Amino acid sequence: MLEEVRRNLNPQKLRSGGRRAKQALRKAGMASAGPVYGRLADAGRSVPIPPKARVVVSTLVLRRPGHVTVPIDRLLVGAQAGWTAREFAERTDDLLWPSTRLVDGPHVDLLRLTDPTDEEILASPYGRLARRCIDAGGRYFGATDDAGIVAGARSFLSGEEGERRPEQSGRLDPVLVAPVRGSDYYQVLDGHHRLARAAARGETTARVVTKWLPVTTPLQDLLLRMSWLDGTKELYQPIDAPELAKSWTTVRRCTDRLEKMVKLLAERGVTGSYLDVASCYGWFVAEMGKAGFDAQGVERDPLAVPLGKAVYGLREGQIGTGDAVELLAYSDRVYDVVSCFSLLHHFVLGRGSVGPEALVKLLDRATGKVLFLDTGQENEAWFRTSLEGWNAESIADFLRRHSTFDEIIDLGPDDDAHPPYADNYGRHLFACVRT
Repeated sequence: MLEEVRRNLNPQKLRSGGRRAKQALRKAGMASAGPVYGRLADAGRSVPIPPKARVVVSTLVLRRPGHVTVPIDRLLVGAQAGWTAREFAERTDDLLWPSTRLVDGPHVDLLRLTDPTDEEILASPYGRLARRCIDAGGRYFGATDDAGIVAGARSFLSGEEGERRPEQSGRLDPVLVAPVRGSDYYQVLDGHHRLARAAARGETTARVVTKWLPVTTPLQDLLLRMSWLDGTKELYQPIDAPELAKSWTTVRRCTDRLEKMVKLLAERGVTGSYLDVASCYGWFVAEMGKAGFDAQGVERDPLAVPLGKAVYGLREGQIGTGDAVELLAYSDRVYDVVSCFSLLHHFVLGRGSVGPEALVKLLDRATGKVLFLDTGQENEAWFRTSLEGWNAESIADFLRRHSTFDEIIDLGPDDDAHPPYADNYGRHLFACVRT
């Protein structure tokens, strides 16, 4: 059967030169859909222009004329301490800061405190934000120490806005925002305190001035640089971020496979260590950690490491990076549970450094008790020709012949065959068990 699959390969579908070129451009930050867009916008803001000229350019050229009304719950915290949101995220190593809704941010949080002490102010998210600005080499509304932070916070709590430009002789700048590309959200550039007060009063909309050009968030940029994406707005594991909700498709829901895994492991009384091979963003590593396993992952793309730390709270070293075959071949460690999702068919199609039999043997050697595996199948539109004959029955037989497991259990198909992929996925999850 496997030889038939290989004979049916469509060489045109396997050409990857164009894809590799696009990946290289994205990694270099040069692809049109990637981080270059946001960085060019940041670079434009950092050009040394005299203050008066900058005001003219910003007011007459870069800002849309007049005010618009936007929902307050569609505003994301942005620029801080004179830095753009991206600059602040990089200086403070906080990838998700620009993805935080204003209503969930530190400014609104401070207004919820009733007569706070100095210690409570400094310990609050607002106090920690100010301290991060100072520690990163800046100021927070003039504050350079704890006393300044407390004084500024009390000024904010008493109703003083603190967002005036010196050259404007006390006149408040308009609340300024920029649309976030590919979403219905806006990033706040100036006016956080006034917007926070409006949110605390229960107001649902705000009158703002908006920039012509949209911005991107560091999270969007990082996702578009991941090596397995072709500049497409797709998520291969769930990520809960407001700016991704509208235009980014969650291709694989993951929860259906996790439920089947956890149920079988509980029935068999399996606990201990867990390894996810080709762990993608690290969702399964995080969830299996929550289930009580000593969870780790391996992933070829080093960008998965900062992404997993930011969005799932993975710790340093929890995801190893490199080629899965090489890492498995040179490691003698055996894990109680191993998973390997959507990798085997690439080896069946001849895209791996070894044959599919060798990959399964490596996974077998690394597994102490249970291996969970799924793979692309012939039922999927994009594999109907190239993987003809590669179905649940033949995959189960292949696993029996090329592994030492006692049981090969078909746990059924995934629940990912939904638009725009209604003709794809439906991949069966197999549990390979030692009894």
